[in-house]
Amino acid sequence: MHYFMGIDLGGTKIKAVVIDEQGTVLMERKTSTHAHLGKEVVITRIVDLVLGVQKAFEYPVSAVGVTVPGVINMKQGTIELMPNFPGEWKGVALEKLLKDILKLPVYMLNDARAATYCEKKFGVARNYNHFVSLIIGTGVGGGIVHDGQLLLGSRGTAGELGHQVVVQNGLLCGCGNRGCLETVASGLAITTSAYRYIKQGIATSMCDMVQGDLNKITPEMVDQAASKGDEAALEIIKSVAAYICKAILNLKAILNPEAVILGGGVAQSDLLVQLIKQELEQHKVLLPDSVGEIDIIQSKFHDLSGAIGAAAWAINLTKKNSNEEKQMIIDVRNSKQR
Repeated sequence: MHYFMGIDLGGTKIKAVVIDEQGTVLMERKTSTHAHLGKEVVITRIVDLVLGVQKAFEYPVSAVGVTVPGVINMKQGTIELMPNFPGEWKGVALEKLLKDILKLPVYMLNDARAATYCEKKFGVARNYNHFVSLIIGTGVGGGIVHDGQLLLGSRGTAGELGHQVVVQNGLLCGCGNRGCLETVASGLAITTSAYRYIKQGIATSMCDMVQGDLNKITPEMVDQAASKGDEAALEIIKSVAAYICKAILNLKAILNPEAVILGGGVAQSDLLVQLIKQELEQHKVLLPDSVGEIDIIQSKFHDLSGAIGAAAWAINLTKKNSNEEKQMIIDVRNSKQR
């Protein structure tokens, strides 16, 4: 039996899991990221977490998968962009650093792509060969599965679905563009809208819910108020649903997926999913069922999807590398026999 570890690097938490080849979670641990202290501290905390899990787990792990919440160079194992992490991360060879310290194979993958892969291997997307995922949390990430395989593109960055433009000349996004889906449909966008409504003195129960402390505003609080009929909160959630619908219609026209998987903390809102489905129903005249019905599904995994997906990715590449090595041995033997 082989075991694999997945590490999900987030802005506030680093999560670790150990799984077997069937995706059973055998151990999970979390620690704070302390991103504000810089990359050296973050890397040290990743290493300490891995070593702690290794020590606590009774069997050795075969490989480690690590997610990065940004753009990575998958061929070189380096970080290209970490927009929500302070400090200079560009060019950091995280994969090699961890390999050298841990003395284990290490494989990096974008966090949203890892969550997508998790759903394909072990979650609600196992029976779909063509689907996209929208991971809606503090930001908006995504992933694409085509012909049953995770689509990475020419440079490993395919699937940045949160950075499709849905508002012409809209708000400036962390990626440098304007009007990205992330600026209007993320958890941050929801809390910002609620903050503005309360500060403007618009009548809303959200004001009482935070008891005057605007730092208490969360997407979950806005969703709770909307579910109870608060008009301002409902307006916010409806706006988010409309923009997500617009993004899904773009993806339907370009990729013709069988399903859209909605993951991340914001997508746990049943109200939001219901409103997205209603919005899509109203747009059927633009893209009728003749091009294929799309299933809208909430993810099976929430908090651990990135870590499980990272471990699953490590399983995938370990098997691939093993098969390539076996083929090389066969080829050498055959050449000697000739």
